[in-house]
Amino acid sequence: MKKILVLVATVALLTACSSTNKNGISLQEKYKVDIVAMKNWEETFTNVITGEAELEDWYGADQPISFLARNQKLDQKQVKFLDSLKTKGDITEADQDEFNAILAKTVKKLPREYYLKDENLKDPTGLAKHMVAQSYIRMMNPSNHISNEVATKEEWQEIVGFSKKDNLTEKEIKRFRKILNKFIKRGEFFDSKTWYFVEVSPRVIEVNNIYKKTDKTKLEKNNVNAKSLYLAYSEYFSKLEKWDD
Repeated sequence: MKKILVLVATVALLTACSSTNKNGISLQEKYKVDIVAMKNWEETFTNVITGEAELEDWYGADQPISFLARNQKLDQKQVKFLDSLKTKGDITEADQDEFNAILAKTVKKLPREYYLKDENLKDPTGLAKHMVAQSYIRMMNPSNHISNEVATKEEWQEIVGFSKKDNLTEKEIKRFRKILNKFIKRGEFFDSKTWYFVEVSPRVIEVNNIYKKTDKTKLEKNNVNAKSLYLAYSEYFSKLEKWDD
């Protein structure tokens, strides 16, 4: 009876931790996680993390294993277990279950819904000046798109006011940051033609691929806008992976 209860508990744990796509395909099936893959766990985790991350910023646009360790998404106990598989002669069923559970939990920790904190603004005064100056350029760009299509008249006038100052106070920085976070929540923020006109790159393509989905989730909408805001003014922000969520 005790063994049955343990088995039921194990199945429940794996069900809770398992990650499947909309077709019900598990990570193990999708990425062909076999004994060899378990022994080469760093390569396997790298493939799965990069494959399952909607944005590369979810793993810091970095080596996924380094990111996971640095951000404590894989603890020392888990790494010790995974490393032990490399030299283990026989991988038991219990080992496989533990591997799958760790992999699924790690993938579940990936999604992030970014928004700005005050400290994510590296140069708020410079950003305001840049946005206003860029908005006067006739050529399509994110700033004139924001001023014409995204910001309310009152919000844009506040940004214009910020641009006329030599330094923003803490209160003004907080207000500026709140306005930018409001922009991120608006469906009309990202415009593919505008962003492609400024930069044609894999990272803009990544954003546009999410934007083109007709059934975007709240998280996907947020990701499109947060990443596009970062891309438009990256020199004025800390890296997207450092934004709050």
